Amino acid sequence: MIILSMFYMFSNIPLSKPVDIKIKDSSLSSSITILSDANAIKHPYVFYVIASMYELISGKQCSAGEFTLQPTFSHARVLKLIFSGEAGMTMNVVIPEGSNLRKIASILQKRIALDSLSFMRLVNDDSVCKSLGVKQSSMEGYCMPDTYNLYKKQKAQDIIKKLAVIHQLFWDKECADLQKGSSYTKHEILTLASIIEAEASVASERNRISGVYHNRLKRGMKLEADPTVQYAIGKRKRLFYSDLRVDNPYNTYKYAGLPPGPINCPGRESILAALQPEKHAYIFFVAKGDGTGEHVFTTNGTDHAKAVNAYRKQRTM
Repeated sequence: MIILSMFYMFSNIPLSKPVDIKIKDSSLSSSITILSDANAIKHPYVFYVIASMYELISGKQCSAGEFTLQPTFSHARVLKLIFSGEAGMTMNVVIPEGSNLRKIASILQKRIALDSLSFMRLVNDDSVCKSLGVKQSSMEGYCMPDTYNLYKKQKAQDIIKKLAVIHQLFWDKECADLQKGSSYTKHEILTLASIIEAEASVASERNRISGVYHNRLKRGMKLEADPTVQYAIGKRKRLFYSDLRVDNPYNTYKYAGLPPGPINCPGRESILAALQPEKHAYIFFVAKGDGTGEHVFTTNGTDHAKAVNAYRKQRTM
Protein backbone atom coordinates (compact mmCIF):
# COMPACT_ATOMS: atom_id res chain seq x y z
CA MET A 1 0.00 0.00 0.00
CA ILE A 2 2.81 2.40 0.92
CA ILE A 3 4.67 1.63 -2.30
CA LEU A 4 1.52 2.19 -4.38
CA SER A 5 0.86 5.49 -2.59
CA MET A 6 4.41 6.66 -3.27
CA PHE A 7 4.13 5.68 -6.93
CA TYR A 8 0.88 7.61 -7.19
CA MET A 9 2.13 10.74 -5.41
CA PHE A 10 5.28 11.01 -7.51
CA SER A 11 3.51 10.43 -10.81
CA ASN A 12 2.77 13.49 -12.94
CA ILE A 13 -0.66 15.09 -12.92
CA PRO A 14 -2.77 14.55 -16.09
CA LEU A 15 -2.34 17.98 -17.72
CA SER A 16 -1.14 18.82 -21.22
CA LYS A 17 -0.87 22.56 -20.53
CA PRO A 18 -0.74 24.91 -17.49
CA VAL A 19 -4.03 25.39 -15.65
CA ASP A 20 -4.97 28.17 -13.23
CA ILE A 21 -6.65 27.00 -10.03
CA LYS A 22 -8.38 29.09 -7.36
CA ILE A 23 -8.69 27.51 -3.91
CA LYS A 24 -11.45 29.42 -2.13
CA ASP A 25 -11.10 28.21 1.46
CA SER A 26 -9.31 25.76 3.76
CA SER A 27 -11.73 22.88 3.12
CA LEU A 28 -9.87 19.82 1.84
CA SER A 29 -12.93 18.28 0.19
CA SER A 30 -13.79 21.45 -1.74
CA SER A 31 -10.15 21.89 -2.76
CA ILE A 32 -10.03 18.37 -4.19
CA THR A 33 -13.34 18.93 -5.96
CA ILE A 34 -11.85 22.00 -7.65
CA LEU A 35 -8.76 20.01 -8.67
CA SER A 36 -10.90 17.15 -9.94
CA ASP A 37 -13.24 19.43 -11.94
CA ALA A 38 -10.16 20.86 -13.65
CA ASN A 39 -8.96 17.32 -14.44
CA ALA A 40 -5.77 18.21 -12.60
CA ILE A 41 -5.40 15.01 -10.55
CA LYS A 42 -5.78 11.30 -11.23
CA HIS A 43 -8.11 9.28 -9.00
CA PRO A 44 -9.48 12.06 -6.75
CA TYR A 45 -10.51 9.58 -4.04
CA VAL A 46 -6.94 8.27 -3.68
CA PHE A 47 -5.64 11.85 -3.54
CA TYR A 48 -8.26 12.67 -0.89
CA VAL A 49 -7.24 9.72 1.33
CA ILE A 50 -3.53 10.62 1.16
CA ALA A 51 -4.25 14.33 1.65
CA SER A 52 -6.47 13.57 4.67
CA MET A 53 -3.64 11.61 6.27
CA TYR A 54 -1.23 14.48 5.57
CA GLU A 55 -3.69 16.97 7.06
CA LEU A 56 -4.04 14.87 10.20
CA ILE A 57 -0.31 14.25 10.70
CA SER A 58 0.90 17.78 9.85
CA GLY A 59 -1.92 19.70 11.53
CA LYS A 60 -2.04 21.98 8.49
CA GLN A 61 -5.01 23.15 6.45
CA CYS A 62 -5.42 23.95 2.78
CA SER A 63 -4.25 27.42 1.81
CA ALA A 64 -6.68 29.64 -0.07
CA GLY A 65 -5.19 31.33 -3.11
CA GLU A 66 -4.64 31.29 -6.84
CA PHE A 67 -2.20 28.78 -8.30
CA THR A 68 -0.85 27.73 -11.67
CA LEU A 69 -0.46 23.98 -12.10
CA GLN A 70 2.16 22.88 -14.62
CA PRO A 71 2.06 19.56 -16.55
CA THR A 72 5.43 18.72 -14.99
CA PHE A 73 3.99 18.81 -11.45
CA SER A 74 3.68 15.56 -9.52
CA HIS A 75 0.71 14.80 -7.28
CA ALA A 76 3.08 15.30 -4.32
CA ARG A 77 3.91 18.80 -5.51
CA VAL A 78 0.21 19.63 -5.87
CA LEU A 79 -0.34 18.39 -2.32
CA LYS A 80 2.44 20.64 -1.03
CA LEU A 81 1.08 23.54 -3.07
CA ILE A 82 -2.46 23.46 -1.69
CA PHE A 83 -1.26 23.11 1.90
CA SER A 84 1.58 25.65 1.84
CA GLY A 85 0.39 28.22 -0.68
CA GLU A 86 3.89 28.18 -2.15
CA ALA A 87 4.49 28.10 -5.89
CA GLY A 88 1.19 29.81 -6.53
CA MET A 89 0.16 31.76 -9.60
CA THR A 90 3.02 33.86 -10.85
CA MET A 91 3.00 37.19 -12.62
CA ASN A 92 5.55 39.53 -14.11
CA VAL A 93 6.26 42.49 -11.85
CA VAL A 94 8.16 45.46 -13.26
CA ILE A 95 10.43 47.36 -10.88
CA PRO A 96 11.35 50.54 -12.83
CA GLU A 97 14.86 52.00 -12.72
CA GLY A 98 15.10 54.70 -10.09
CA SER A 99 12.42 53.28 -7.80
CA ASN A 100 13.18 53.83 -4.13
CA LEU A 101 12.37 51.16 -1.57
CA ARG A 102 9.01 52.70 -0.66
CA LYS A 103 8.00 52.70 -4.32
CA ILE A 104 9.09 49.07 -4.68
CA ALA A 105 7.05 48.14 -1.60
CA SER A 106 4.01 49.87 -3.08
CA ILE A 107 4.41 48.08 -6.42
CA LEU A 108 4.72 44.70 -4.74
CA GLN A 109 1.71 45.36 -2.54
CA LYS A 110 -0.45 46.22 -5.55
CA ARG A 111 0.82 43.45 -7.82
CA ILE A 112 1.21 40.45 -5.52
CA ALA A 113 -0.47 41.52 -2.27
CA LEU A 114 2.85 41.73 -0.42
CA ASP A 115 2.82 43.15 3.10
CA SER A 116 4.55 46.48 2.36
CA LEU A 117 5.20 47.21 6.05
CA SER A 118 7.00 43.88 6.43
CA PHE A 119 9.04 44.63 3.30
CA MET A 120 10.08 48.07 4.58
CA ARG A 121 10.97 46.69 7.99
CA LEU A 122 13.23 44.03 6.46
CA VAL A 123 15.01 46.27 3.92
CA ASN A 124 15.96 48.59 6.79
CA ASP A 125 17.12 45.82 9.11
CA ASP A 126 20.87 45.67 9.78
CA SER A 127 20.88 41.89 10.06
CA VAL A 128 19.07 41.44 6.75
CA CYS A 129 21.52 43.79 5.02
CA LYS A 130 24.47 41.96 6.54
CA SER A 131 23.11 38.55 5.47
CA LEU A 132 23.00 39.84 1.88
CA GLY A 133 26.50 41.27 1.96
CA VAL A 134 25.43 44.90 2.27
CA LYS A 135 27.51 46.84 4.79
CA GLN A 136 24.80 49.45 5.35
CA SER A 137 21.63 49.73 7.40
CA SER A 138 19.39 49.92 4.33
CA MET A 139 19.01 48.04 1.04
CA GLU A 140 18.37 51.34 -0.79
CA GLY A 141 20.42 51.17 -3.97
CA TYR A 142 21.16 47.45 -3.62
CA CYS A 143 17.97 46.02 -5.15
CA MET A 144 18.15 45.65 -8.92
CA PRO A 145 15.29 47.14 -10.96
CA ASP A 146 14.10 44.60 -13.51
CA THR A 147 11.10 42.50 -14.51
CA TYR A 148 10.59 39.66 -12.05
CA ASN A 149 8.32 36.62 -12.16
CA LEU A 150 6.85 36.48 -8.64
CA TYR A 151 4.24 34.51 -6.75
CA LYS A 152 1.16 35.99 -5.18
CA LYS A 153 1.90 36.73 -1.51
CA GLN A 154 5.51 35.61 -1.89
CA LYS A 155 7.54 36.15 1.26
CA ALA A 156 9.16 39.57 1.52
CA GLN A 157 12.53 38.13 2.52
CA ASP A 158 12.58 35.90 -0.57
CA ILE A 159 11.89 38.84 -2.88
CA ILE A 160 14.50 41.05 -1.20
CA LYS A 161 17.06 38.29 -1.58
CA LYS A 162 16.18 37.84 -5.26
CA LEU A 163 16.55 41.57 -6.02
CA ALA A 164 19.82 41.73 -4.08
CA VAL A 165 21.28 38.62 -5.74
CA ILE A 166 20.51 39.93 -9.24
CA HIS A 167 22.14 43.23 -8.26
CA GLN A 168 25.27 41.49 -6.95
CA LEU A 169 25.56 39.26 -10.02
CA PHE A 170 25.48 42.34 -12.25
CA TRP A 171 28.01 44.16 -10.08
CA ASP A 172 30.43 41.23 -10.03
CA LYS A 173 30.21 40.70 -13.80
CA GLU A 174 30.08 44.27 -15.14
CA CYS A 175 31.23 46.67 -12.43
CA ALA A 176 33.75 45.16 -10.02
CA ASP A 177 36.74 45.56 -12.34
CA LEU A 178 35.72 49.11 -13.29
CA GLN A 179 35.40 50.04 -9.63
CA LYS A 180 38.98 48.93 -8.95
CA GLY A 181 40.18 51.85 -11.05
CA SER A 182 37.96 54.32 -9.22
CA SER A 183 38.70 56.34 -6.11
CA TYR A 184 35.14 55.74 -4.91
CA THR A 185 33.73 52.82 -2.93
CA LYS A 186 30.90 50.67 -4.23
CA HIS A 187 28.49 52.46 -1.88
CA GLU A 188 29.62 55.85 -3.21
CA ILE A 189 29.28 54.68 -6.81
CA LEU A 190 25.72 53.45 -6.15
CA THR A 191 24.92 56.74 -4.41
CA LEU A 192 26.13 58.70 -7.44
CA ALA A 193 24.36 56.29 -9.81
CA SER A 194 21.07 56.88 -7.99
CA ILE A 195 21.40 60.64 -8.52
CA ILE A 196 22.24 60.13 -12.20
CA GLU A 197 19.20 57.86 -12.51
CA ALA A 198 16.95 60.54 -11.04
CA GLU A 199 18.37 63.29 -13.26
CA ALA A 200 18.74 61.53 -16.63
CA SER A 201 15.49 61.46 -18.57
CA VAL A 202 17.42 60.77 -21.77
CA ALA A 203 19.62 57.67 -21.73
CA SER A 204 22.30 59.22 -23.92
CA GLU A 205 22.97 61.89 -21.28
CA ARG A 206 23.78 59.55 -18.39
CA ASN A 207 27.56 59.54 -18.85
CA ARG A 208 27.63 63.31 -19.46
CA ILE A 209 25.67 63.97 -16.26
CA SER A 210 28.03 61.60 -14.47
CA GLY A 211 30.93 63.67 -15.78
CA VAL A 212 29.40 66.87 -14.38
CA TYR A 213 29.10 65.35 -10.91
CA HIS A 214 32.61 63.87 -11.04
CA ASN A 215 33.94 67.32 -11.99
CA ARG A 216 32.08 69.00 -9.12
CA LEU A 217 33.29 66.40 -6.63
CA LYS A 218 36.90 66.85 -7.76
CA ARG A 219 36.61 70.62 -7.31
CA GLY A 220 34.99 70.32 -3.89
CA MET A 221 31.80 71.93 -5.19
CA LYS A 222 28.39 71.06 -3.79
CA LEU A 223 26.46 68.73 -6.08
CA GLU A 224 23.28 70.82 -5.83
CA ALA A 225 21.18 67.93 -7.10
CA ASP A 226 17.42 68.51 -6.78
CA PRO A 227 16.54 64.79 -6.44
CA THR A 228 18.57 64.51 -3.23
CA VAL A 229 16.56 67.36 -1.68
CA GLN A 230 13.33 65.72 -2.82
CA TYR A 231 14.51 62.53 -1.14
CA ALA A 232 15.28 64.47 2.04
CA ILE A 233 11.80 66.00 2.23
CA GLY A 234 10.10 62.80 1.06
CA LYS A 235 8.39 64.30 -2.00
CA ARG A 236 9.00 64.49 -5.74
CA LYS A 237 7.88 68.07 -6.28
CA ARG A 238 8.99 71.42 -7.61
CA LEU A 239 11.48 72.79 -5.12
CA PHE A 240 11.37 76.22 -3.50
CA TYR A 241 14.20 78.14 -1.83
CA SER A 242 12.87 77.07 1.55
CA ASP A 243 13.35 73.42 0.52
CA LEU A 244 16.97 74.07 -0.41
CA ARG A 245 17.66 75.26 3.15
CA VAL A 246 16.39 72.09 4.85
CA ASP A 247 18.95 70.74 7.31
CA ASN A 248 19.35 67.18 6.12
CA PRO A 249 22.52 65.27 5.13
CA TYR A 250 20.83 64.43 1.82
CA ASN A 251 20.51 68.14 0.99
CA THR A 252 23.36 68.54 -1.50
CA TYR A 253 22.69 72.28 -1.70
CA LYS A 254 23.68 72.58 1.96
CA TYR A 255 26.31 69.83 2.34
CA ALA A 256 29.24 69.19 0.02
CA GLY A 257 30.15 65.77 -1.34
CA LEU A 258 27.93 62.77 -1.85
CA PRO A 259 24.93 62.22 0.42
CA PRO A 260 25.07 59.34 2.96
CA GLY A 261 23.64 56.76 0.56
CA PRO A 262 21.60 56.06 -2.57
CA ILE A 263 18.29 57.89 -3.01
CA ASN A 264 16.81 55.09 -5.12
CA CYS A 265 17.72 51.78 -6.71
CA PRO A 266 19.55 52.69 -9.92
CA GLY A 267 19.44 50.55 -13.04
CA ARG A 268 22.37 48.96 -14.82
CA GLU A 269 23.07 51.82 -17.23
CA SER A 270 23.21 54.46 -14.50
CA ILE A 271 25.58 52.34 -12.41
CA LEU A 272 27.86 51.94 -15.41
CA ALA A 273 27.61 55.68 -16.10
CA ALA A 274 28.73 56.45 -12.55
CA LEU A 275 31.78 54.26 -13.17
CA GLN A 276 32.44 55.65 -16.65
CA PRO A 277 31.88 59.42 -16.61
CA GLU A 278 32.22 61.32 -19.86
CA LYS A 279 35.40 63.40 -19.91
CA HIS A 280 34.55 67.08 -20.35
CA ALA A 281 34.74 70.47 -18.61
CA TYR A 282 31.03 70.91 -17.80
CA ILE A 283 30.13 71.72 -14.20
CA PHE A 284 26.50 72.81 -14.67
CA PHE A 285 23.42 71.51 -16.41
CA VAL A 286 19.77 72.52 -16.51
CA ALA A 287 16.73 71.12 -18.31
CA LYS A 288 15.86 72.62 -21.67
CA GLY A 289 12.21 72.62 -20.66
CA ASP A 290 11.05 71.81 -24.19
CA GLY A 291 9.56 68.42 -23.40
CA THR A 292 12.51 66.40 -24.74
CA GLY A 293 13.96 65.68 -21.31
CA GLU A 294 17.32 66.93 -22.54
CA HIS A 295 19.64 69.32 -20.69
CA VAL A 296 21.90 72.27 -21.50
CA PHE A 297 25.45 71.70 -20.21
CA THR A 298 27.76 74.62 -19.43
CA THR A 299 31.25 75.21 -18.10
CA ASN A 300 30.74 78.45 -16.16
CA GLY A 301 28.24 80.33 -14.02
CA THR A 302 27.48 83.01 -16.61
CA ASP A 303 26.43 80.54 -19.31
CA HIS A 304 24.55 78.50 -16.74
CA ALA A 305 22.54 81.56 -15.66
CA LYS A 306 21.60 82.17 -19.29
CA ALA A 307 20.49 78.55 -19.65
CA VAL A 308 18.42 78.81 -16.46
CA ASN A 309 16.70 81.96 -17.75
CA ALA A 310 15.96 80.23 -21.06
CA TYR A 311 14.47 77.31 -19.14
CA ARG A 312 12.24 79.63 -17.10
CA LYS A 313 11.03 81.41 -20.26
CA GLN A 314 10.29 78.06 -21.87
CA ARG A 315 8.18 77.02 -18.86
CA THR A 316 6.02 80.16 -19.12
CA MET A 317 5.28 79.66 -22.81
